[in-house]
Amino acid sequence: MPVLIGSYADLYSTYDDDFKPLAPPVHTPAPSFLAVGPTGIRYAVGELDGGQVSAFTPEGEPLGSLPTGGGSPCHLAVSGDHLLAANYATGSVAAFALRPDGSLDRRTDLAQHVGASVREDRQEGPHAHHVTIRDHMVHAVDLGMDAIVHYRLTPEGLLEHVLTTTVQPLGSGPRHLVFHPDGRVFVSNELTSTVSTYTSGFELLDVKPSCLVQPVGDNFPSELALSRDARLLYVANRGNDTITTFAVEPEGLLPIDEVSTGGTWPRHFAVLDGALCVANQHSGTVTLLELDRDSGIPHPARVVLEHPSPSAVIPV
Repeated sequence: MPVLIGSYADLYSTYDDDFKPLAPPVHTPAPSFLAVGPTGIRYAVGELDGGQVSAFTPEGEPLGSLPTGGGSPCHLAVSGDHLLAANYATGSVAAFALRPDGSLDRRTDLAQHVGASVREDRQEGPHAHHVTIRDHMVHAVDLGMDAIVHYRLTPEGLLEHVLTTTVQPLGSGPRHLVFHPDGRVFVSNELTSTVSTYTSGFELLDVKPSCLVQPVGDNFPSELALSRDARLLYVANRGNDTITTFAVEPEGLLPIDEVSTGGTWPRHFAVLDGALCVANQHSGTVTLLELDRDSGIPHPARVVLEHPSPSAVIPV
């Protein structure tokens, strides 16, 4: 399965199944996160003070850029003919209309979050860190507000606020979420090194440490993802520099394994066919952790790429 590797080094790259380059790197400002649309168009954030989103053909030809209306966009989601971007620094969510060919048309809305939480050093204001779309509902995870903000995306590309879920305990700093097929929602909490489980209605069920091994210093969980059969949840830990594996049981998450990512500061990873592919930002490496065929537990990592400041792994 080909993958895109985003980075903070003003370029992103495309690799084949054997991690050989499929095309020359695409040079664009701070493409720390990427998304692929239904027509194959690639979208890249420009994680700058004056944030932008850019579109490219699969061959890397530029199709234009638009401002996100906020600072440091760090996450994207595509839904049909719309693109969503989360502006971290200014705490807002931008919606864009896409043309039939997948290129950017215009920004259709900008939903500004308002609020703060108990950590004065990290939660002095809103910080939207993740945006996802499910059944015409947009869910924006805001680390600064300790909240998940829910919107309805209208056909015109407007973000209609439905409700806001306050994350407990305060100071958790939610970062990313994933939906389980049974309706439960799992959230990685960056500031407390935990993983929370919610009902489909976002009622808190449980909170677990994100590591099996007690961190020596600070640990900040980043990405989390389900196995293909949804029996396991994988969580990346920056600090411990590990992937923790949880069994998804009817009564909750059961931690069963923790393994090194083979690099430092695993900002993001993706579940590929039979393996986890990890972007280790600070070591400048992309590693592959083969998954045990029976248990699904990751084997020790091997470096498959040297890449400057990798920040995202996006399967094509």
